[in-house]
Amino acid sequence: MSYRRGQEKLKRRKRTSAKSLWDEGKEINVAVKTGKILLGARSVTREISMGDLKLIVLSHNAPSEIKDEITLLNNCLETPIPVYNSKNSSWDLGSICGKPFWVSVLGVLDAGDSSILKVVK
Repeated sequence: MSYRRGQEKLKRRKRTSAKSLWDEGKEINVAVKTGKILLGARSVTREISMGDLKLIVLSHNAPSEIKDEITLLNNCLETPIPVYNSKNSSWDLGSICGKPFWVSVLGVLDAGDSSILKVVK
């Protein structure tokens, strides 16, 4: 292929597949459908002392009282439960979980087919 003077060969754009990127909302949705999840601050704070939780997910606009209570209870444990601060709001977390209400705190008992626990590592 010959190019005229001043013309350059067009460079192909490197394509990235959407599957290679980690999607927080998708992983939470898969965990809700295939695993065991606790919704709400009251049920998560009860379960923290039991020690069965694998991960705690907080929305970015969760009330500061709830965040403080969870961090206080979590720091009292011998092996603290990892806490993930989500970029989603509580309305977004509720819709990701398929609920028509706010979800400010989410506790993961069993991740199921989701890879949400890889966020911790």
